[in-house]
Amino acid sequence: MAISTKNTGVKTQHKQYDEFYPKWKRCRDVMKGKDAVHAAGTEYLPALLEQEPAEYAAYVKRAGFYNASWRTVAGFKGMLFRKPPNKVIPKGIEEHLKNVNLKGDSIEQLVEDGACEILEVGRFGLLVDYPNKPAGKGQVTVAQVEKLNLRPTIQMYFAENIINWRYTTINNATVLALVVLSEVKEVQENEFEVKEKTVYRVLDLEPTSLTYRIRIFDVSDTGVQTQIGDDITPTKNGKPMTEIPFVFVSGDGTTGKVYDPPLIDLVDKNLDHYVVSADYEHGCHFTALPTAWVAGFNNKGDGTGQKLYVGSQTAWVFESPEAKAGYLEFTGTGLKALKENLDGKKQEMATLGARMLADASERQVETFGATAIKHLGENSILAAISINLSKGIEKALTWFADWAGQTGEIKYEVNRKFMPVQMDAPTLTSLMGAWQGGAISQQDFFILLQEGEIVAAEKTFEEHQAEIDNQQPIMAEPTEEPKPKEDIEE
Repeated sequence: MAISTKNTGVKTQHKQYDEFYPKWKRCRDVMKGKDAVHAAGTEYLPALLEQEPAEYAAYVKRAGFYNASWRTVAGFKGMLFRKPPNKVIPKGIEEHLKNVNLKGDSIEQLVEDGACEILEVGRFGLLVDYPNKPAGKGQVTVAQVEKLNLRPTIQMYFAENIINWRYTTINNATVLALVVLSEVKEVQENEFEVKEKTVYRVLDLEPTSLTYRIRIFDVSDTGVQTQIGDDITPTKNGKPMTEIPFVFVSGDGTTGKVYDPPLIDLVDKNLDHYVVSADYEHGCHFTALPTAWVAGFNNKGDGTGQKLYVGSQTAWVFESPEAKAGYLEFTGTGLKALKENLDGKKQEMATLGARMLADASERQVETFGATAIKHLGENSILAAISINLSKGIEKALTWFADWAGQTGEIKYEVNRKFMPVQMDAPTLTSLMGAWQGGAISQQDFFILLQEGEIVAAEKTFEEHQAEIDNQQPIMAEPTEEPKPKEDIEE
């Protein structure tokens, strides 16, 4: 075990991490909703002039939060996964992918979680790992491997947990040379208490041999850095690895470069809406109820004077004929301006991506031949996410299968047909004629039927043909035979 008496920098953060972390935090808080935004206090809602803590607390509590951002993420996720992925997986790893991280998550759940991460903060990471063989076991058999669950896993890391990374050039190729991951481990304090502790997993290429190694570090409250255990050098087919099995996944690529979260403009507009909402609710609170006023009424200061109550069971009787009473009522247009501001920001949020906020009566299902120009913005964002998410998953699955000793084609393509379309009758008739006339093949016709959502997307051409071959022939309805002339009544 290596011990250092000073902090040698395992907690050092990449400069892009420092730059983008505030944006990630804004996105996380907004996606969590009202409680998280309220808990942030003056970070998102400045206090009014000379506002006391109790008054500010009430000001925050009255403020509404219209979570357009999370609704947009949920809507986009639904569009991404409205159809199952197109995948080809070696049979030898299919069973492992039902619990791909040994935490109960299937590969499908991992992919959906990854899509949410990209939509929320713009990136995440995947580490393909393999558990160490227990010490003293020597050569293990296949049965022992299964019993000890010695098989690869795919672990997801959030953007906030990937604190540092570095690339280098080897043989004229740019390769990942360092990744530092923060991990929260649970430490059992006693029978009932569990304490969380942060450790740092360092993945790098050993400087001399350029082989992949893993080191775990603990950093004390005073900054003393301690390596936990020895260096780990994973092997594949008995040989050390020459690459780090970690892939970054974002809406813009699969490298370490950090980009803005795709919905950051919507998130910021959502927070602007929250501030105006707080002012509007604050104004409504103080102007909604009329306020009584009196003039010419001299109340005694010794506590024996007349007390004024408002209600149908009491009356105000003043000794002075000059006394007057009335109500202050709000008649200005300030709140109207705030309300218009709120509505304007809601429309701006819809323009920035939250189209599901629009009135349902304004939305229509696109026909098969429609260009759907109004959805191009969403489609471009989702297309990039779908493409890069697919690339990242395929890369991780390739490492996974190789480590498991499986070969064969690997494909995992997330859906790119985001909007529901309907094939109208004239289009269907034209395609049927093209097939019957030999202009397109029967399999092409089948694919077009799937795109028109007439045939289920997960059904194969062979399954479709088998169903047609096995179905009962469609018989024409019998027509009533004409009656003999002599049976016709005059």
